[in-house]
Amino acid sequence: MSSVVLQRTLASPCTVEGIGLHSGKSVKVTLLPASENSGIFFRVGKTIIPATIQHVEDTPRCTTLKKGEKQISTIEHFLAACWGSKIDNLEVEVEGEELPGGDGSSIFWFNIFREAGFQVQSSPREYLVLENSIKIGENHHYLFAFPDDEFRAWYFLDGGESYHFSQAMEFSESDNSFSKLLSARTFAFSWEVKEILRRGWGKGVREKAFILDEKGESSVPLRFPGEAAGHKILDLIGDLMLAGKRIKGYFIGIRSGHTLNREMVRMMMEDRK
Repeated sequence: MSSVVLQRTLASPCTVEGIGLHSGKSVKVTLLPASENSGIFFRVGKTIIPATIQHVEDTPRCTTLKKGEKQISTIEHFLAACWGSKIDNLEVEVEGEELPGGDGSSIFWFNIFREAGFQVQSSPREYLVLENSIKIGENHHYLFAFPDDEFRAWYFLDGGESYHFSQAMEFSESDNSFSKLLSARTFAFSWEVKEILRRGWGKGVREKAFILDEKGESSVPLRFPGEAAGHKILDLIGDLMLAGKRIKGYFIGIRSGHTLNREMVRMMMEDRK
């Protein structure tokens, strides 16, 4: 018989101030313990936005939640840190429209959660357990999901047919290596930089993110081999939290990103029905 895992929230409130990853604007966030079974939700002004797929506004290069006229962007790194910190219930008050980006990874939030401490609650944690295989994608970008008794992921990254490099990373939740994975920073390919600057993305993290060139070499020393592929798994984990609960399944990503991640959540929710 498997042991029951109980839900968790933070032990005490805390306030964080920082710079939005893409906007570069100052933002203030207050984290508050939340009651069991309430899930993770954002409060922007008087508007409450649950961190669920039903409130996702499809945007490029990040995940955004929207309800009415209020929205909050770049939530994926925060939600990945919640998964890695075993947080199930949390109220997040935001003064701004984007969460602080830290160094472009999730370790910023992971460390804040540890400092605040954790409170074990009385209700058991519920999981979304995959029962069927799912495949989505096209044009060399794919995301697969298979039934498994834990969460595992493998990701393949390359620069496309014109460039001769690739990297891959495998992650298993049972390996207890979440702190390493959550330290994987956001990145861009060198041929994307001009467009990123034109669109005004990444203003809050340009000195911290890394660039991969045509040979797959990084502009700064990597924290671990395959850090770019690791960040893609981090994004996947954050987006999968939009299911409203953790998932047991084996995911394989091949050049996939936020769009396929979110579509996978929608497919899993529909399959569960």
